[in-house]
Amino acid sequence: MTDLSNRQFLLAKRPSGDVRREDFTYQETPVTALAEGQILVRNKYLSLDPAMRGWMNDGKSYIPAVKLGEVMRALGVGEVLESKNPKFAVGDHLQGALGVQDYFVGGAKRLLQGRYQPCPATALSVCSGHDRHDCLPSAAGCRPAKKR
Repeated sequence: MTDLSNRQFLLAKRPSGDVRREDFTYQETPVTALAEGQILVRNKYLSLDPAMRGWMNDGKSYIPAVKLGEVMRALGVGEVLESKNPKFAVGDHLQGALGVQDYFVGGAKRLLQGRYQPCPATALSVCSGHDRHDCLPSAAGCRPAKKR
């Protein structure tokens, strides 16, 4: 699948104040061939959230800052297009730090397989992660009982 072009936004400089377009570099690069253990994922949904602003800052944090020149970090949901990793098959949906780009190529460390069909975007909603149990009744059309 080396004929694919990957549109990417890279962090060009550390923002001062509000984030601006000038803080990023846009580039298109060919998607590289997979090495053993890697997967090719097409990003379907990206979460653009306030945490991203903190990831642009240099300094101590709960997670290392995005380095200048790197693809901007973003959590997303994608579909595996090609796999050289036995844990993932073509067509699998997953979530993780896929970056602000069309395609993610890399190892599967810190990527979570999901059961998101038919709606992969639910992985980025309030129904994902630790809050998922709170949303299941409403997703099933049930209503919680009123408090007495």
